[in-house]
Amino acid sequence: MRFIPLHTTNTAIVYKNSLCSFASLIVLAFIALSVMIPVLLVSLLSPYSGISESRVLYEQPNVEFSYQYIFVGTAEEDGEQELAVACSSFSDFNAQMGGYTNSCSATRYWTEDVDYDTVTDRAHFQLELQDPARLVSFNLLVFFEAQLQHKCDLSPPSVLAHQLQIPLAARLNNGHIQLKGELQLKQYVEFTCPFPGRNIKTQFRQVHIDTNASTADIGQYKMESLLAQVKANPAYFQLSVQETYYRPTPPRLEPGLVVELELDVLQVPARYHLSIWERLGQFWLYFASFFGISFYIMNKLKDFLFGRHILRSWEIIPWKKLY
Repeated sequence: MRFIPLHTTNTAIVYKNSLCSFASLIVLAFIALSVMIPVLLVSLLSPYSGISESRVLYEQPNVEFSYQYIFVGTAEEDGEQELAVACSSFSDFNAQMGGYTNSCSATRYWTEDVDYDTVTDRAHFQLELQDPARLVSFNLLVFFEAQLQHKCDLSPPSVLAHQLQIPLAARLNNGHIQLKGELQLKQYVEFTCPFPGRNIKTQFRQVHIDTNASTADIGQYKMESLLAQVKANPAYFQLSVQETYYRPTPPRLEPGLVVELELDVLQVPARYHLSIWERLGQFWLYFASFFGISFYIMNKLKDFLFGRHILRSWEIIPWKKLY
């Protein structure tokens, strides 16, 4: 009996398979299916899995006052509404309106930073009118510059307009009219920002006003004309008035009429067009989860077919090759 082996030999067995055999084609088909099935599932389920061409991001715009405004008020005389006061920051408009600008005395603007993050959270615009007629209605337009900076610098036009019809009981000669509203984003199409491979960014047409006194038309200052320019853009900011307050004051203490706009600058939802890299990142995230399951099932099915000898392959076993 031999207890200690003095010499051993090893036999190397190499398994080979024909390249174009039926078994090889079946294995290649399983590999292709393990890849194609996840791709098909991700494509079919993309509307429900979160893969899309756009994304909604909430951002607080950076707002600055352009120190431009237009105010036009009407009063009722003999049952008809007539122009009573008109004032603005545009000298050509004031020159053409003549005596209607005498009631405008002063304007004020200030901001509030509620959370101390150096971004304006609330803006106030105030217009003081001295000895105005009892206003029936007025149009107010305030020009701002608002910028979105989350993915790239975007500056949609921001002309905040409001038309107020004053109730009969609230028509004041002396008092305070306060409008409380918020800044809203009106968006028609997704914003596009530059990314590697494509240098395209959404462009906006800003409001143009001809200030040349010799060629300027008074019609360009109308609310309809200015808002038509604003709306001819992929997106723009607008004013949404939530509350209106009327407060009479004694003429001796506060003579005149004060019109104030209190604007809340909140986070607005903005739709962005996803770049090809962002969509690929989303695709691979969902593809990896489906691919793991698909690859496991295909391997189990392949092992079952070969283990039960449903599929067979011929082999070359060089059993006499020694090392």
